[in-house]
Amino acid sequence: MLGFSPNLFWERRKTVFSKLDETVLVLTSGSIRNKSRDTEIPFRPDSDFFYLTGVCEPDSVAVLRPNGSDGDLILFIPSRDLDKERWTGQRMGLEGFKEEYGAVAVYGRHQLEEYFPSLITNTDKIHFRIGSDQRVQDLIFASLKATRLYKPRGEKGLQGVLDPGCILDEMRLFKDDEELDRIRRATQITSESFCEMLKYCSPGTGEWELAAALEFGFRKRGASGTAYPTIVGSGSNSCVLHYSDNSRRMEAGDLVLVDGGAEVDLYAGDITRTFPVSGSFTPPQKAVYEVVQRAHRSAIDEVAPGAVLDSIHRVAVSQLVEGLLDLGVLEGSAEEIIDKRAYKKFFPHQTSHWLGLDVHDVGDYFVGDQSRTLQPGMVLTVEPGLYFPRLSEDVEEFCGIGIRIEDDVVVTEEGSELLGLSLPVSTGDVESLLEDQK
Repeated sequence: MLGFSPNLFWERRKTVFSKLDETVLVLTSGSIRNKSRDTEIPFRPDSDFFYLTGVCEPDSVAVLRPNGSDGDLILFIPSRDLDKERWTGQRMGLEGFKEEYGAVAVYGRHQLEEYFPSLITNTDKIHFRIGSDQRVQDLIFASLKATRLYKPRGEKGLQGVLDPGCILDEMRLFKDDEELDRIRRATQITSESFCEMLKYCSPGTGEWELAAALEFGFRKRGASGTAYPTIVGSGSNSCVLHYSDNSRRMEAGDLVLVDGGAEVDLYAGDITRTFPVSGSFTPPQKAVYEVVQRAHRSAIDEVAPGAVLDSIHRVAVSQLVEGLLDLGVLEGSAEEIIDKRAYKKFFPHQTSHWLGLDVHDVGDYFVGDQSRTLQPGMVLTVEPGLYFPRLSEDVEEFCGIGIRIEDDVVVTEEGSELLGLSLPVSTGDVESLLEDQK
């Protein structure tokens, strides 16, 4: 359970049971994938599966059925293989899973065909993510076919499949204290590792070396690794939003954009900073950076309970457009530029996304046709940026500049909590930090 309180998962399941009515929820943990031949990619359980069970075992299945005022959790877990455990380590037996995770029954995965079909009878709908587990999916589709062909009149039978997100996305959007503790730790580890990484930020250093230094900092401070592939983009690579080759050697005068996040107990941090490789910003770099910084600060100030999510983006866009006008990059009225979205050439992404078990976490951004209203317990990023991969000759001085500033913010009862505070933002503080790390 990665140190989480066992009762936490039971309380979450109670909430799910209250929403299931007479339907059944089936979740799968995912399988170990091979990089090549017998070399395995490190396993991470499906986020929804872990959220309701706390189980980190591959090839597992969880069935949640309402039963009176409470409900039943039934697990299917791969049986122990003592020969394999010599290579991969000792595993818990089926009885151990039943006691540890509060299941009413635990079967071997090899018993799916024997027991699973009976668990999804007496219901007309099942919550299951299509494509998540072929073996389970085949059993569900067989039940659907049997209902269509053989269901007696007056009896229930499976008639439809719903996505588990219908129930779980809204639950996962609101973080409890134990989740917030992990996210705070992930962002603090990320922030401290960014600062330490900068001792290697200099001309001639490879992007891959900065990535390695950052990720070493994560592991040294207790994170399990990265929450997503680290981005280290120098020079024109800083304008590639999800650049991850990290294969260029940095040069004097470059900016380098670093986007990274530690993972703590499966929860993500997500921070971006942009640094001058030579230690100080050139005038054009500073001018663009300060525009992004103002947008970053204004957007963070907008985060509060009752605020509309889209207002954070609108505030950031307004500041960026004003800055692009001041820089001479755009011409005309700010209102017309925003209305026609002419700024998207330089700021093509949204300002925020949800953060949690996944770096781009679940949760609707609109409710109906209205932008989501922020409430306490939500965690989101604020990440405005400006990118100039190709420009006309009259603004050639900005060509190759890509700047993004990203932080993680918790919506609180009083307003908001900015995470990862040890990492500076202003140009002067960034330059001072670079100098201190040399």
